[in-house]
Amino acid sequence: MIPVGAVILAAGTASRMGKQKLLLPLAGKSLMAHVLGTVHSLPWTASIAVIGEPESELAELCRQYQVRSVFNANRHSGQASSLVLALQMLPPQLAGIMFFLGDQPLVSSALIEAILAKFRQAASDKAIVVPCCQGQRYSPVLFGSHWRDGLSALTGDTGGRQLMRNNPEWVSEVDWPEPACFLDADTWEEYMKLKTLAEG
Repeated sequence: MIPVGAVILAAGTASRMGKQKLLLPLAGKSLMAHVLGTVHSLPWTASIAVIGEPESELAELCRQYQVRSVFNANRHSGQASSLVLALQMLPPQLAGIMFFLGDQPLVSSALIEAILAKFRQAASDKAIVVPCCQGQRYSPVLFGSHWRDGLSALTGDTGGRQLMRNNPEWVSEVDWPEPACFLDADTWEEYMKLKTLAEG
């Protein structure tokens, strides 16, 4: 089993939503509980969620799913601060790290396993595996260990997309036919669309 870590990025300020979104209800659980449940169901070498406010509620939710959490006091500086914080907390011997979004609740175990399979097939610490649907790239993205220093050096709100743009020869895509997997809840309209899909 190749040692792979999982990071859930859940420290955003929800500025477009205008209110905390990760605890909004969806099919009997909160948005983030769906992501935590899916991540918890797979055998990671290590996993961590980077959280923001409300800290105590989000930390308790992570505890329920046995996912370690860390509070990002610098979250207002952009997503890169959460990536850097997570990398500081993860063990150094990981072959790769997959990054999830806390507000992407319909991400499936089948998709995650397809990404992991592509990474194993690439057999390189420089491999970057990203899911693709209808010509567009989405999360979760898996970065091989070679990129750990590059990810740790990111600033602002760029995330890992900058590394993918600069190193296209190492990027492998997993074509995925189910767009619902990639829906997130940046706006109230997007949240209502998720509710319709998840609750029927």
